[in-house]
Amino acid sequence: MYHPEALAPIVAFLRDLGVGVEYGEGAHGGFLPGVNIHGGVIHVDPGTLVGSGDLLHEAGHIIFVPRRFWGRLGTDLQAAVEALAAEEAGRDEATDARLKVAVTQGEWMAHAWSYAAALHLGVSPSCIFFPSTHKRVDYEGTHPMQLWLERGTHYGPLYLAQVGMTGYSGVFAHMGDNGLPPFPHMTRWTVD
Repeated sequence: MYHPEALAPIVAFLRDLGVGVEYGEGAHGGFLPGVNIHGGVIHVDPGTLVGSGDLLHEAGHIIFVPRRFWGRLGTDLQAAVEALAAEEAGRDEATDARLKVAVTQGEWMAHAWSYAAALHLGVSPSCIFFPSTHKRVDYEGTHPMQLWLERGTHYGPLYLAQVGMTGYSGVFAHMGDNGLPPFPHMTRWTVD
Protein backbone atom coordinates (compact mmCIF):
# COMPACT_ATOMS: atom_id res chain seq x y z
CA MET A 1 0.00 0.00 0.00
CA TYR A 2 1.21 3.48 -0.80
CA HIS A 3 1.69 5.47 2.42
CA PRO A 4 0.38 3.03 5.04
CA GLU A 5 1.46 5.51 7.74
CA ALA A 6 -1.29 7.87 6.59
CA LEU A 7 -4.14 5.38 7.04
CA ALA A 8 -4.75 5.86 10.79
CA PRO A 9 -4.77 9.70 10.66
CA ILE A 10 -7.06 9.62 7.61
CA VAL A 11 -9.53 7.27 9.30
CA ALA A 12 -9.53 9.39 12.48
CA PHE A 13 -10.10 12.58 10.46
CA LEU A 14 -13.00 11.09 8.50
CA ARG A 15 -14.65 9.75 11.63
CA ASP A 16 -14.28 13.18 13.26
CA LEU A 17 -16.21 14.63 10.29
CA GLY A 18 -18.97 12.08 10.85
CA VAL A 19 -18.04 9.83 7.91
CA GLY A 20 -18.34 6.20 8.96
CA VAL A 21 -15.30 4.03 8.33
CA GLU A 22 -15.38 0.27 8.92
CA TYR A 23 -12.66 -2.33 8.42
CA GLY A 24 -13.41 -5.72 6.88
CA GLU A 25 -14.95 -7.73 4.08
CA GLY A 26 -17.39 -4.98 3.08
CA ALA A 27 -14.46 -3.32 1.32
CA HIS A 28 -14.43 -5.88 -1.47
CA GLY A 29 -16.17 -5.32 -4.80
CA GLY A 30 -15.85 -1.55 -4.73
CA PHE A 31 -14.85 0.92 -7.39
CA LEU A 32 -11.26 0.81 -6.09
CA PRO A 33 -9.39 -2.16 -4.59
CA GLY A 34 -9.77 -2.35 -0.81
CA VAL A 35 -12.42 0.34 -0.47
CA ASN A 36 -16.19 0.29 -0.92
CA ILE A 37 -19.20 2.36 0.15
CA HIS A 38 -22.32 0.86 1.76
CA GLY A 39 -25.04 3.14 3.07
CA GLY A 40 -22.68 6.11 3.13
CA VAL A 41 -20.09 4.22 5.20
CA ILE A 42 -16.62 3.65 3.80
CA HIS A 43 -15.45 0.06 4.17
CA VAL A 44 -11.72 -0.56 3.95
CA ASP A 45 -9.44 -3.58 3.77
CA PRO A 46 -5.84 -2.48 4.41
CA GLY A 47 -4.61 -5.76 2.91
CA THR A 48 -5.95 -4.93 -0.56
CA LEU A 49 -6.01 -1.12 -0.41
CA VAL A 50 -3.64 0.34 -3.01
CA GLY A 51 -3.16 3.75 -1.40
CA SER A 52 -4.32 5.16 1.93
CA GLY A 53 -5.38 8.36 0.17
CA ASP A 54 -8.06 6.45 -1.75
CA LEU A 55 -10.16 6.80 1.42
CA LEU A 56 -9.80 10.58 1.31
CA HIS A 57 -10.77 10.71 -2.34
CA GLU A 58 -13.87 8.54 -1.88
CA ALA A 59 -14.83 10.51 1.24
CA GLY A 60 -14.56 13.65 -0.85
CA HIS A 61 -17.42 12.38 -2.99
CA ILE A 62 -19.55 11.74 0.11
CA ILE A 63 -18.71 15.11 1.67
CA PHE A 64 -20.27 17.12 -1.17
CA VAL A 65 -23.64 15.47 -0.74
CA PRO A 66 -25.90 16.95 1.95
CA ARG A 67 -25.57 14.77 5.06
CA ARG A 68 -29.26 13.79 5.04
CA PHE A 69 -28.54 11.71 1.90
CA TRP A 70 -25.35 9.96 3.05
CA GLY A 71 -27.16 6.77 4.05
CA ARG A 72 -28.31 6.35 0.43
CA LEU A 73 -24.81 6.35 -1.06
CA GLY A 74 -23.23 3.11 -2.25
CA THR A 75 -20.52 1.60 -4.40
CA ASP A 76 -21.34 3.69 -7.47
CA LEU A 77 -21.29 7.14 -5.90
CA GLN A 78 -21.84 8.98 -9.17
CA ALA A 79 -24.97 6.96 -10.00
CA ALA A 80 -26.31 7.45 -6.47
CA VAL A 81 -25.81 11.22 -6.57
CA GLU A 82 -27.38 11.45 -10.03
CA ALA A 83 -30.39 9.44 -8.79
CA LEU A 84 -30.78 11.73 -5.75
CA ALA A 85 -30.68 14.84 -7.94
CA ALA A 86 -33.22 13.34 -10.37
CA GLU A 87 -35.48 12.36 -7.48
CA GLU A 88 -35.39 15.88 -6.08
CA ALA A 89 -36.04 17.37 -9.52
CA GLY A 90 -39.06 15.08 -9.95
CA ARG A 91 -40.74 16.43 -6.81
CA ASP A 92 -41.49 19.82 -8.35
CA GLU A 93 -39.05 21.28 -5.86
CA ALA A 94 -35.85 23.12 -6.54
CA THR A 95 -33.06 20.57 -6.65
CA ASP A 96 -30.54 21.18 -3.89
CA ALA A 97 -27.76 23.17 -5.57
CA ARG A 98 -25.18 21.10 -3.70
CA LEU A 99 -26.46 17.96 -5.41
CA LYS A 100 -26.17 19.62 -8.81
CA VAL A 101 -22.54 20.52 -8.14
CA ALA A 102 -21.81 17.03 -6.77
CA VAL A 103 -23.23 15.50 -9.97
CA THR A 104 -21.34 17.69 -12.40
CA GLN A 105 -18.11 18.57 -10.59
CA GLY A 106 -17.72 15.91 -7.89
CA GLU A 107 -14.59 14.34 -9.31
CA TRP A 108 -12.71 17.65 -9.57
CA MET A 109 -13.87 18.62 -6.08
CA ALA A 110 -12.80 15.25 -4.62
CA HIS A 111 -9.28 15.74 -6.02
CA ALA A 112 -8.99 19.18 -4.43
CA TRP A 113 -10.72 18.29 -1.16
CA SER A 114 -8.54 15.21 -0.60
CA TYR A 115 -5.40 17.21 -1.41
CA ALA A 116 -6.36 19.90 1.12
CA ALA A 117 -7.18 17.22 3.69
CA ALA A 118 -3.78 15.56 3.22
CA LEU A 119 -2.04 18.90 3.79
CA HIS A 120 -4.26 19.56 6.82
CA LEU A 121 -3.31 16.16 8.28
CA GLY A 122 0.38 16.62 7.54
CA VAL A 123 0.53 13.56 5.29
CA SER A 124 2.05 13.51 1.84
CA PRO A 125 -0.30 14.36 -1.04
CA SER A 126 1.37 11.44 -2.82
CA CYS A 127 -0.82 9.19 -0.65
CA ILE A 128 -3.64 10.37 -2.96
CA PHE A 129 -1.70 10.94 -6.17
CA PHE A 130 0.46 7.86 -6.61
CA PRO A 131 1.50 6.04 -9.81
CA SER A 132 -1.49 4.96 -11.93
CA THR A 133 -4.11 6.90 -9.96
CA HIS A 134 -6.62 9.01 -11.82
CA LYS A 135 -5.62 7.40 -15.11
CA ARG A 136 -2.17 9.01 -15.07
CA VAL A 137 0.58 6.50 -15.79
CA ASP A 138 3.17 8.14 -18.02
CA TYR A 139 4.84 10.83 -15.96
CA GLU A 140 8.04 11.35 -14.03
CA GLY A 141 8.27 12.98 -10.63
CA THR A 142 5.15 14.51 -9.13
CA HIS A 143 1.71 13.29 -10.27
CA PRO A 144 0.18 15.74 -12.80
CA MET A 145 -2.98 16.33 -10.74
CA GLN A 146 -0.94 17.23 -7.70
CA LEU A 147 1.05 19.66 -9.85
CA TRP A 148 -2.15 21.24 -11.20
CA LEU A 149 -3.38 21.77 -7.64
CA GLU A 150 -0.05 23.21 -6.53
CA ARG A 151 0.11 25.53 -9.55
CA GLY A 152 -3.48 26.71 -9.13
CA THR A 153 -4.68 25.42 -12.49
CA HIS A 154 -6.90 22.55 -11.29
CA TYR A 155 -10.68 23.19 -11.43
CA GLY A 156 -11.47 21.57 -8.06
CA PRO A 157 -10.63 24.56 -5.86
CA LEU A 158 -12.90 26.76 -7.98
CA TYR A 159 -15.91 24.56 -7.24
CA LEU A 160 -14.96 24.26 -3.55
CA ALA A 161 -14.92 28.07 -3.40
CA GLN A 162 -18.28 28.28 -5.15
CA VAL A 163 -19.91 26.12 -2.45
CA GLY A 164 -18.25 28.16 0.32
CA MET A 165 -15.71 25.64 1.61
CA THR A 166 -12.60 27.69 0.76
CA GLY A 167 -11.59 30.94 -0.92
CA TYR A 168 -10.85 31.46 -4.59
CA SER A 169 -7.24 30.82 -5.57
CA GLY A 170 -4.79 30.25 -8.39
CA VAL A 171 -5.85 31.18 -11.89
CA PHE A 172 -9.44 31.35 -10.62
CA ALA A 173 -8.75 33.98 -7.95
CA HIS A 174 -10.30 36.64 -10.20
CA MET A 175 -13.64 34.79 -10.32
CA GLY A 176 -14.86 36.00 -7.00
CA ASP A 177 -14.18 36.92 -3.43
CA ASN A 178 -16.23 35.02 -0.90
CA GLY A 179 -14.21 36.43 1.99
CA LEU A 180 -12.59 33.08 2.81
CA PRO A 181 -8.87 32.30 2.95
CA PRO A 182 -7.70 30.85 -0.37
CA PHE A 183 -7.34 27.15 -1.13
CA PRO A 184 -5.77 24.91 0.17
CA HIS A 185 -7.05 26.37 3.45
CA MET A 186 -10.51 24.93 4.11
CA THR A 187 -13.03 26.88 6.17
CA ARG A 188 -15.46 23.95 6.17
CA TRP A 189 -14.84 20.27 5.49
CA THR A 190 -18.47 19.34 4.75
CA VAL A 191 -21.30 21.09 2.90
CA ASP A 192 -23.56 20.87 5.96
